[in-house]
Amino acid sequence: MSAADSRSAQRPDWLAPLAAPMVAPFVVLTAAVLLASLARYRLVEPAALTALCDALPWDSTTCIVRSLTVQAFADGRLGMLALALAVLALVTRWRTVGLFALAAAGAGLVLYSTRWAAPAALLAGLALLRAAASGTGAAR
Repeated sequence: MSAADSRSAQRPDWLAPLAAPMVAPFVVLTAAVLLASLARYRLVEPAALTALCDALPWDSTTCIVRSLTVQAFADGRLGMLALALAVLALVTRWRTVGLFALAAAGAGLVLYSTRWAAPAALLAGLALLRAAASGTGAAR
């Protein structure tokens, strides 16, 4: 028996069915957080861009994207969307909706919508675990 065989024999069996279905949520969450961080630190927070876009918010493409980004998280809209999607994913066990909920929750946590996005992230994770454990929702 080689060293690799002995290591694989030591892994817990209960973790194997969940390992593969959890790769996509990790990738989706990482991508959403990276894109939201890019939007936050390149579009929303720079003082020079804020001054320019406050004067003429619909003048350039950059200001339009900045204004739409700010409107997405104003009043917690992004977090509320994430929570609604997470509840829908929890009820229906649709994996695709759960992935969208997780992405919206990750972006909401970075873009100032933490009040709604934090419970949405937990519920989306729970919905994805339920779908992975039961094997349903893979085609949806």
